[in-house]
Amino acid sequence: MIKINSIALTAALCGFSGYADAAGCHPAFSGSATYGPGDYVSATSTVETTTACTCGDSGCPTPTGQTSGCSTTTTTTETHNYQCVSGANSAFCSQAGFEPAGQFSDSAWTKESAVCSGVVTPTPPPTPAVWSSESGCPGAYVSGTDYEPTEKVSVAGATHTDVYECAAAPNNLFCGKSGYEPGTGQYWETVWTALGSCSGSMSPTASPNFSTLTDAGGCPDAWEAGVNKYEENDKVSKNGLVFQCAAFPFSGFCGQTGYEPMPDDGTEYWKDAWTVVGYCSGTISPTASPSFDPANHVGGCPEEWVGGTNTAYEEGDMVSITVSTSPLQKIAYTCKAWPFSGFCGLYAPNSGLPDDQQGWTMNGGCTGTIAPTTAPSFGTLNLVAGGCPPDYDENNLSGIEAGDQVSLVVSAAPTERRVVYECKSGAVSAYCSNAAFIPGGQYSAMAWDLKGYCDGTISPTAAPTAYINADQPTAPAQCTSPATVKECYFEKDVTTTGVTCTCSDADCPNPDGLTGNACKKDVTVTTCPSVDAYSSSATYEAGDVVRIGTKKFQCKAWPYYLWCGNSAYEPSLEAGVWTDAWSEIGDCP
Repeated sequence: MIKINSIALTAALCGFSGYADAAGCHPAFSGSATYGPGDYVSATSTVETTTACTCGDSGCPTPTGQTSGCSTTTTTTETHNYQCVSGANSAFCSQAGFEPAGQFSDSAWTKESAVCSGVVTPTPPPTPAVWSSESGCPGAYVSGTDYEPTEKVSVAGATHTDVYECAAAPNNLFCGKSGYEPGTGQYWETVWTALGSCSGSMSPTASPNFSTLTDAGGCPDAWEAGVNKYEENDKVSKNGLVFQCAAFPFSGFCGQTGYEPMPDDGTEYWKDAWTVVGYCSGTISPTASPSFDPANHVGGCPEEWVGGTNTAYEEGDMVSITVSTSPLQKIAYTCKAWPFSGFCGLYAPNSGLPDDQQGWTMNGGCTGTIAPTTAPSFGTLNLVAGGCPPDYDENNLSGIEAGDQVSLVVSAAPTERRVVYECKSGAVSAYCSNAAFIPGGQYSAMAWDLKGYCDGTISPTAAPTAYINADQPTAPAQCTSPATVKECYFEKDVTTTGVTCTCSDADCPNPDGLTGNACKKDVTVTTCPSVDAYSSSATYEAGDVVRIGTKKFQCKAWPYYLWCGNSAYEPSLEAGVWTDAWSEIGDCP
């Protein structure tokens, strides 16, 4: 019998994997080093060789009374080279328990059969071609830096300096993250492209000029800090340049400390809030008093705006504001769609406050009053066939699910009129049982779809029958577990390593000529788990299957399976981001 124990796993990480002498030993494995796919190390092990001897002979250990089956053991040491595997398992090459000749060595390392001796002679890696005809290297890579798309960096090595280019948006957001270091990080190839080599440093560029910028005329005021000080399209100036505040919601940053355009500390957070739109000189001349274009006159004036809560006005509501009493002049405004409609009751149109224009759209001048309108009609809505579903009852919301319909009374006179809403599918269906998302309310669009109007009542239907995943009378032949298999199931192979087997059996690997039950093998069996409904608290692996009703979805392979347990990627019957983690594969029987 031969028994191998690891006794020497030390030294340093090998910097590259190209060597000229295959018989030499690579640097020994180090538990403190980091290894990647293709890296070579060496490890020394003890080899115990058991030889049969005649019981009672000198030098043959003989237990008292034993007359046969005696043996003697000799111990030697051997050193072998190991190579870190490719693929996902390479992540284990640096972890404890997976060291060469260790308990789980075969999962992370490939052992060379030949014994090595001495020290392998390294072959220096070739120097890549020069990346550009320009002389010099770009700035050195710094971990944690926010890199722009196509930004270039350099990484100095032992014999040369490499140049890398950051990926396009949005993958550039990973370029400065741990694990994505160019040339060395585990995932660097997903966000960096190797361009070649370089030497020296790049010459500074000439001073910038404004030949391509628009002449904005006089300069607007300089930037000043202040919460809600600026709104979309506001302009400021600095050092002869004109900056324009970004659209909502980024306009909220325009007045915050740290977002001053081109600050002296060199930070670039301001680019999230401001855009350079031109250059200027001097100051802006004062504007004339406002006038009202007759072409924009909208007729009679709606009621004057009255301040209230964020639900005081809805999308499409109209109000007017008096801007002059002598002569009397008014302007009409329309409340914007949700979510901007939430500002309409909080900020008066033309109030000058920072959020007023986020809620209202100016229509034009108006005079007099609006004539009363007739009762509303549903000419633009579709009739929902079959009558009206049950009334929405905010005091009884339990049990509402995706696809459920409710009706809402929107007019009681001269006749009762109702509209129909349907609960959305996917994760947002959970909002339907929350009173804050009442159909037709401020947040209705997040949970409900307006389907049309209805008349009468829906004829009663039989109660819906939930899908029952019944037991099969006999488990399929390929299924080793569980004992009872459901009608809707999927096959999943489970491998157990290190199972004891008889060394003489045909299916028992025995490369070292062992005897008895000293050999080990990997055993793979096919299990047949039930296809159950998705649960955000469950842990899913590649190949696992869940269902919505009878529709089946399968968790994708690495690395996409990492998102399968994230509720944001829950499978849905509608299109969505869930397709990044799951694939639709058919229906249950």
